[in-house]
Amino acid sequence: MKGLRGILGKRDEERRDVPEREAERCLSCGASLAGSRLYERFRVCHACGFHFHLTAQERIASILDVGTFHEDDRGVSAIDPLSFPGDRRHSYRSRVIQEQRRTKLTEAVMTGRGAIGGHDVVIGVVDFAFLGGSIGVAAGERLARAFERARARRLPVVLVCSTSGTRMQEGLLALMQGPRIAVAIERHGREGLPYVCVLTDPTTGSAYASFINLADVLLAEPNALVGYAALRALEESTKNGLPAGAHTSEAHLAHGLIDAVVPRPRLRGTLAELLDLLDRRNQLSGSQAGRPGHVLHTPQPAWRQVQLSRHANRPTARELILRMTTTFFEVCGDRSGVNDPAIVAGIGMIEGEAAVFVGQVRPHDGERGGLIAPAGFRKAARAIRLGSKLGLPVVTLVDTAGADPSLAAEEAGQGNAIASCLAAMLGAASPTVAVITGEGNSEAAMALATADRVLMLDNAVYEVVRPEDAAAVLEGGPAEVAERLRLTSHDCLRLGIVDHTVPEPGEGAHTDHAEAAALLRRAVVRELARLGRMRSKHRLERRYARYREFGSTHGWLRGRFERRWAHLLDRAGGAFDRLRGRTFGRRGDFSEDGGIPV
Repeated sequence: MKGLRGILGKRDEERRDVPEREAERCLSCGASLAGSRLYERFRVCHACGFHFHLTAQERIASILDVGTFHEDDRGVSAIDPLSFPGDRRHSYRSRVIQEQRRTKLTEAVMTGRGAIGGHDVVIGVVDFAFLGGSIGVAAGERLARAFERARARRLPVVLVCSTSGTRMQEGLLALMQGPRIAVAIERHGREGLPYVCVLTDPTTGSAYASFINLADVLLAEPNALVGYAALRALEESTKNGLPAGAHTSEAHLAHGLIDAVVPRPRLRGTLAELLDLLDRRNQLSGSQAGRPGHVLHTPQPAWRQVQLSRHANRPTARELILRMTTTFFEVCGDRSGVNDPAIVAGIGMIEGEAAVFVGQVRPHDGERGGLIAPAGFRKAARAIRLGSKLGLPVVTLVDTAGADPSLAAEEAGQGNAIASCLAAMLGAASPTVAVITGEGNSEAAMALATADRVLMLDNAVYEVVRPEDAAAVLEGGPAEVAERLRLTSHDCLRLGIVDHTVPEPGEGAHTDHAEAAALLRRAVVRELARLGRMRSKHRLERRYARYREFGSTHGWLRGRFERRWAHLLDRAGGAFDRLRGRTFGRRGDFSEDGGIPV
């Protein structure tokens, strides 16, 4: 297939053949498009950025490498499976035939094979120009075959959609194309193969509620009408009208329903970058394992270490990820309507290997900032499951004051969200590395720190409870309680909770963010390479054994002896205290302030 410029140029030549044709203007802002290079190349208005419709052929030419497209399944058709009634001139059959002649398509879906940035892909385009891009029997069969072909060839699928949903004239047969396509997607995904979907204006209806939202990554063009309900249905259900920007790709991004809004000129590059990250050939070699990690720790009082972990200038997880990776594509939200900023997640390239990164983003401008909502844990679990499915290692960075304890969070399923995130970490089929980079507090930290290998920055802390909160219940101040809780990195190393500590530059990571990220990157790469040498079954068995054996217990005989001995010592101590009290009481031997002298 020719490139997009050639296809659009030919269309412009045909338009110039029409005598005295008025210069084309933008449908959105009215600007003249004459001489606009952006419009000529991408059909995008240079003045307001409005994206004009592209045909299926133009879509493919704009995305694929020149000359790589090969169409499949063009002969698959089912013009009128229900023999839908109507007079001959206005029957469904005659309308389909007219659309075929007008659009030069045989169906609303065009599928085939090609390459994007040198990566072989199976591509599908749903064209709104053909009966509103509605999905009928033939369209469903073509899409299902595309996923089956991709599975057989072990290729990713890129689908570009502009659809109004189900084709009514094909009745329930059309509705059942949702599960028909979904079952092929599920089998494709079971092989660890990626599926990326691009939403264009408009994308609504049953397609949005079925095979579109099964994609691993959802992209959208700017200001595209996107959602399950048609715009008219939404307007009828809203008395005061829709708010500005509602039901658009930007609104979906803000609510974590899609992962990115990408302008058309950048779409091909973004897809190529994503395919680079998802290429399973990018693996660390065993030679990059290097020497064992940093095991010595610069002694610090526990309370001092707590304060350093909360330092206002300590690098956040987002900054560390961006400094550690050469490329990072962020995934947004949990697909449930909320995008919690306390969690950052995405796919990044580190030392030539793609990995899923999940970080707890804690702003250091307040003591309890960055509390994680249920949507944050669900976003993290989604990213972990994505890494497990695609065979990408998972790296988590832990730095949090805790989970959001509010009533709203409880009612949104906070407990289930934390447990699901924990289960995703423990059940991930791919290697996992967790790093506690700041303050790891309680269950929120535990949910993301149950990995194959666990590291800690030197000045990080891992707490069952914040020392200030514990001091309100236990005897002593926060500094004394912090020592007793054994929460520093060298305490965790001795307890076997972490495997290695990672040195920090100077007086701490807050003094040099770039050096701190470089030291952390080196440690993470070493652990990923070490885990990469293990067989999957052996690695999963070691993970099970690691978390099965935390905390020593005793058998029946030794346990019974231990309990009896503890009770005996407790009684002896109580008797001694009572005897000592009576002795001092008889002698009247008290200090002037009423205390017992030492």
